[in-house]
Amino acid sequence: MIAKDQKEKDENSQKQLENFQSSMEKRISLWNLSIRQIENEVNNYLKDFQSYIKDVKDASLRLEELTKMLKSGEISEHIYNVILDELSNYFSSLIEEIFRIRENLELLRARAKIEWVKEKIGIEKLEKESYLLKNKFYMDDYMRKEVYSPMYRWQEIINRIDNALSSLTFEEELSIIERYLLIVKEKMSRAKSEKMEKAKRICKQRLDVLSEKWSSTRRSKIEQIMDLESKASQLKDEIKEVEVRFAVGEFGRSIYEWKMSELRGSLKKIEKEISEIRNYVNEIDLKIFKISELLKEGNIEYEE
Repeated sequence: MIAKDQKEKDENSQKQLENFQSSMEKRISLWNLSIRQIENEVNNYLKDFQSYIKDVKDASLRLEELTKMLKSGEISEHIYNVILDELSNYFSSLIEEIFRIRENLELLRARAKIEWVKEKIGIEKLEKESYLLKNKFYMDDYMRKEVYSPMYRWQEIINRIDNALSSLTFEEELSIIERYLLIVKEKMSRAKSEKMEKAKRICKQRLDVLSEKWSSTRRSKIEQIMDLESKASQLKDEIKEVEVRFAVGEFGRSIYEWKMSELRGSLKKIEKEISEIRNYVNEIDLKIFKISELLKEGNIEYEE
């Protein structure tokens, strides 16, 4: 009788295991299908996005070189305007494609994040409530790996999109937005279009994001300057002290010159670093100001 009961218990357990595994395999199949679809879209967009980023950087360099050629007198203003018009149209088309792809990638990122949260909640629920998952021996290593795999793959998709969207440095993106708005301003002086208005709205959205990031970075840079100025002040005090000690004959000229050389070298290095940080802060502030003014000219108000 006992043996019969045990046999029935084992059979029920085996049936539960098989049902669970069958259910999990179906879920894994659906997961993989959903992930593959998003991954394929992301792969295509990332490939195009990186290509356009490369092209827009090249176009920026060509526009800079064209300006240098005009200033040096190498080309006439007529030739400059002809080539500028061609490059500006090309540059605009690249930026508009980047905006379009960025929007699609941000949408895919949002979807991936939602799926990641969904998988995380699902796994936590299974770990909490499922008897089979509490008893680890019911899940072999392969099944456990497959259960957790979707969450990791969604995270990988999110990371890849984030890396691509941040492939332009802060300074590069501000410069590109400014250049693009100057081109749009010129085009809109001739004729306005809904496409240009939309592009300007996207520029404003990007400026809002970049300005928020810059606000935090700027505070950090100012704190860095203050720390460096404190060190510089300390070094100046040490220089005065060495001069006094030398004047009263506490040590000879060779030691004095060695100490002064060390202290002045350190002070010069710190003052150079302070100057570079200040110039960087002023440069970014000016870029943001110029872009905000360009947006205001086009009746798109920029809010600090």
